[in-house]
Amino acid sequence: MAVALGGQGYYAAAAAELERLTADPAVPLRVAAHAAVTRAAHLRQLGGHAVARSLDARGLRLATAASVGPPHGDAADIGAARIATSVGSAHCDGTDVGAARIDALVGLAADAVGLGDPAGAERLLAAAAPALATHPSWRPATRAGWVRAELALVRGTPAAAVAPAEAALAAAGRGGSRRHVLKSRIVLAVAQSAARVTTAEAAVTELDAAAAECAGLGLLPLCWPAGLAALDLTQAPAAQPQIRINDRVASTAGSAPGGRPDGTTRRRHAVRVALNVIEQRSDAVGKRQMGESVWIPQPATLM
Repeated sequence: MAVALGGQGYYAAAAAELERLTADPAVPLRVAAHAAVTRAAHLRQLGGHAVARSLDARGLRLATAASVGPPHGDAADIGAARIATSVGSAHCDGTDVGAARIDALVGLAADAVGLGDPAGAERLLAAAAPALATHPSWRPATRAGWVRAELALVRGTPAAAVAPAEAALAAAGRGGSRRHVLKSRIVLAVAQSAARVTTAEAAVTELDAAAAECAGLGLLPLCWPAGLAALDLTQAPAAQPQIRINDRVASTAGSAPGGRPDGTTRRRHAVRVALNVIEQRSDAVGKRQMGESVWIPQPATLM
């Protein structure tokens, strides 16, 4: 439930459930570990990489304790049964203790990327790699692909971002989660454009399509990154002076039929609306992260 709530930007409601799971000593350790890393992911989506890091670290400690100590009846108690009906299905679904440990390490790597520590992110991804190579679930592989692609992009090696982004999309496709597929498409479009594997126009078309699908599914946390990425591409100077990509992918307001706003105006509005709704759905901690983060565009920049 908390995962679904977060996927649609209901971060306050998700936080209430996740904090209950992490605070209740009767909850199995692996469930608490997943709750901690999920809360971390939600805060990271709001730009709170520093506060997310402490939660990912907590998730790692809980997952480690669950794997080596008494798991509070982890495989058999009622709380664990709510997550998966058997140990086998938990492994396939990515809700087992091994996946929790991987998610915590990958989450810590994502935190390091956001905090400007690419070397730390690389070490954390390397620590997760052996378990990732043998885990049967598509979920950890998808998330690791996103972070590997993001790490390559921040390092200024976009060509190295394409393969992990493609791997993430393939893994998400196997899982059949539309949310994971859509995020993977967004990451891949950005990576391919940055690496000049595809044209900026093609990337904008894909990002606009992904944003529209996300909006139709109510996936607001994905709407604004897709729109912002498209804005970055359309507002960047093209090869010829005074010509922008947006001039070729969308009509201007003056010439569009019915006076519709041009692509840039439409995208800015969509990003602004999505972030405004997300802020309303966030708790006090989330609101503070949005206001302080360098990763979240402020309203004045979207006018």
